[in-house]
Amino acid sequence: MSFRPLPVLTLFTVASLVILVMLGNWQFRRFSEKMALDNAPVAWTNIDGSVVPGSEAMVYSYIEGSAAWRRVVAIDTGAEVVFTPIEVLYQVEPPQPCLGPDCGVGLQFAARGLYQNPRGRNAFTSADSPETGIFYTLDPAVLGALLPAGDMARVHGRVFEPDTIRLTENGRSTVGDNPFAQVRADSKLPPQRHFGYAITWWGLAMALLGVYLAFHYQKGRLRFRKGSGA
Repeated sequence: MSFRPLPVLTLFTVASLVILVMLGNWQFRRFSEKMALDNAPVAWTNIDGSVVPGSEAMVYSYIEGSAAWRRVVAIDTGAEVVFTPIEVLYQVEPPQPCLGPDCGVGLQFAARGLYQNPRGRNAFTSADSPETGIFYTLDPAVLGALLPAGDMARVHGRVFEPDTIRLTENGRSTVGDNPFAQVRADSKLPPQRHFGYAITWWGLAMALLGVYLAFHYQKGRLRFRKGSGA
């Protein structure tokens, strides 16, 4: 076999191959990291307290390709005030939250779950409407505007996600696993997606190498036996 590579083409091909392989390796590492998080045991936390009257809000969410609204209330545990979702409603239009100082009076709440950091806003996030109880970010610092001044100072900075929650769709409600109660809070890009991206990048690297070799064979610069390409 004889091989006379074109210098410039070879330089760009090698650089591209390195980049494609590195991108594939990075995606595979992200796949492995997220799978490890999903398979890790969850350190559950228990909270117990009373619902703060007038704290109910509807917060827009997006989960597993579907629009949803979460009914959120503030729980006074005695030591602090914790915002926690109590229902997921799969619908596009926002439901009407219970407004007014009498909403939630005397209600108790106890659950097992975990704390998660609030998700930030972006350029496409709609404006919140505290006066109607409609919000587009589940951020305790923002939802704290619904509380009396004394309670605002005790608001926990993270959101408590119960492991089970009421799920409502088409007017029917069931109790099931909370899709947001995950150690890995990234619901937009599951581990399997990273694995698919890794295969794509590696596939592109193999295709590029094949095109490179085919081009040199066509130009007579790659010969597998004496006399081939003559």
